[in-house]
Amino acid sequence: MSNKKYKSKYERLANQPVKSLISSLAAPTILTMLVSALYNMADSYFVGKIDTTSVASVGIVFSIMTLLQAVGFFFGNGSGIVISKELGRKNRAKAAIYASTAFFTAVGIGVALAICGFFFSEPLARLLGATSTTIKSASGYLKIILLGSPFILGSFVMNNHLRYQGSAVYSMMGIVSGGIINILLDPLFIFSFKLGVKGAALATIISQAIGFVILLLGTHKNDNIRFSLKSFKFSNEVYVTIIKNGLPSLARQGINTIANITMNFACAPFGDAAVAGMSVFNRVMFLGFAVTLGFGQGYQPVCSFNNGAKRYDRVYDGYKFTAIVTTAIITAFAILSMIFAPQMIAVFRDDADVVQIGARALRFQCMALPIVAFSTLTTMLMQSLEISGKATILSLSRQGIFYIPLMLLLPKLFGVTGIQIVQPIAEYLSLALTLILATKEIKRLKGLSDSIKNKSI
Repeated sequence: MSNKKYKSKYERLANQPVKSLISSLAAPTILTMLVSALYNMADSYFVGKIDTTSVASVGIVFSIMTLLQAVGFFFGNGSGIVISKELGRKNRAKAAIYASTAFFTAVGIGVALAICGFFFSEPLARLLGATSTTIKSASGYLKIILLGSPFILGSFVMNNHLRYQGSAVYSMMGIVSGGIINILLDPLFIFSFKLGVKGAALATIISQAIGFVILLLGTHKNDNIRFSLKSFKFSNEVYVTIIKNGLPSLARQGINTIANITMNFACAPFGDAAVAGMSVFNRVMFLGFAVTLGFGQGYQPVCSFNNGAKRYDRVYDGYKFTAIVTTAIITAFAILSMIFAPQMIAVFRDDADVVQIGARALRFQCMALPIVAFSTLTTMLMQSLEISGKATILSLSRQGIFYIPLMLLLPKLFGVTGIQIVQPIAEYLSLALTLILATKEIKRLKGLSDSIKNKSI
């Protein structure tokens, strides 16, 4: 290990002005999230050139993509928080144990999922909401996606580990490279090789495998922690800590999977156009949310590291700065989406029914978007401070506690309109719960910050 490099990274996280530090860490993370959103959307865009049923099929399998992301972020954030905190305490050996244990466990789970997908893709597709018209293309797409599970899960873990070590640039290189390759391969496999929906899935897993290799190389750069079977530790202490810290991420991402499946079943009685319209709506929303989430992820290593170093003033100042910036970003996106909603939906499927359904849902959501940044960032703060109980409840609230019951009820009362208004209503209810659970913790953090600042005067 190079002590000079480690000291430089330590000093940067501990002493660089918070605003410039978060911005420098957020820039590559935002780009990473944007490219991730774009290559998630690429399948919908190119498949949209085939037919509405194909778009619906990809939308149905998107639930599995969110599940894989949930598992990857569960292990990545669950261990990453400890990695960052232990680096703040200058305990590199312990950080290496959590990094290796999380990585090898996630890849092992990916292998198990690949086996399940190979043999049970059709029944799994039906569980996700596939209908008689979508089952063939959905199950074919799903089988190939699940074969890439080891690379997908491993990439998400490494992505988070690199971020928490302040090496977001290396994280960005792996994700962005994979995203660009996916976008280039999609039209080649779908149209030139005439593989249709299966071609989109094949492009995805090839790009994920390449991104996996690039991220793995990134762990060998800039004094980042390397994975080693010697550091792998199968112990209750390690896994309990990872589970505790990662549970909010699993809850947040995992509940998205259940929410998507619930939405697919709610849309099914209204036809493939409803499934496709709401699927495209979710992809467009993810694009706007990606920027906000990316900036928040730039804050997380600063929060965890300085919490470990007991620099609570930097934790609180960073939280305030990030809340203001992310709210401004997502409000600007809401204004643009309100104005250009039909055009944004039509990019993916220029079908009158699909555009009408998706654009109306998007405009309803724009009425709630400005509040999303605060709720999301506050949940990330609770998680990074290891207040995992409250963080888990808040993670479940937006797409679970409120969204799923509303999605089961409102379509029965208001038809397609009921589906379209579920998300914004859930956002406002989630904000209310966030204020109830987090206000005390934020005040406590502010008190610790003020105490440090008063001592330095």
